[in-house]
Amino acid sequence: MRTVAAVLLAAGVAWAGKLDAAAVGRTYEAVQKAAKANADLGEGAVKGAALFDLYVQAALSEAERGAAASGAPDVEVRAALGALGLFFDDGNLRAGIVGKSFAGLENDEQEAAAKKVRGTPTCGGRADAAMHFVVSAALVAGMGEGSARAAGMLKEMSDMHGLDQGKGSGFSFADLASDEAGIVFAKWLLKDPAAHLKLAAAKFAQASCFPSLEGLPEGLRTDEFDDKYGPVGSENYNKAWKPVEERIAALPLYAKEGAR
Repeated sequence: MRTVAAVLLAAGVAWAGKLDAAAVGRTYEAVQKAAKANADLGEGAVKGAALFDLYVQAALSEAERGAAASGAPDVEVRAALGALGLFFDDGNLRAGIVGKSFAGLENDEQEAAAKKVRGTPTCGGRADAAMHFVVSAALVAGMGEGSARAAGMLKEMSDMHGLDQGKGSGFSFADLASDEAGIVFAKWLLKDPAAHLKLAAAKFAQASCFPSLEGLPEGLRTDEFDDKYGPVGSENYNKAWKPVEERIAALPLYAKEGAR
């Protein structure tokens, strides 16, 4: 865990400043506006997967407008992903190791306002999966792919050791799959930001880029993880993880391109 933290710290320093504050702020405001308009509908407000799609659509549409004005789609895509992560995560991206890349992009008042109108967006029927997806995508935008993966693994290891002590949720392949889905989505957007932003902003749907989590092991203590999968990177672990990568690669947004 110390090694992972060191990687994150080094990457945070190296990547600090990659997110354009003005673009993040503009996109964050667009997502916040969409959230308030939806919340004001009361009983008619969209929920769950539709709400997640609404927020991502709002961010991508604003990014597309910004790219048309600035001619910098890469900057706008990174800003959209960063804004979504900040809007979803209740301040975690502004703290700790990753704070160097996200500090100053959201204040406490904005966080409180977002929490008030955000509702419960989901991916695959799970609010935690939606959070994993957008935060991992934001980490790719602000710190890079390696740091995003390291952060996800660090979280699962922490949850696993916490469960050993009776206060954590355990190691979850479903959580890591949600992380990976967000990472691959961010990578895909940034691979060809102008073309892929236009394509995704036309009509975003999570079904095109979020895999089924069915059957993925969760709630593992350290002894269970070690017995069944061995250390991360072992043959047994890789056998469990490969189907996750295959599920994501087969999703409609990537299947024809080989996004991985």
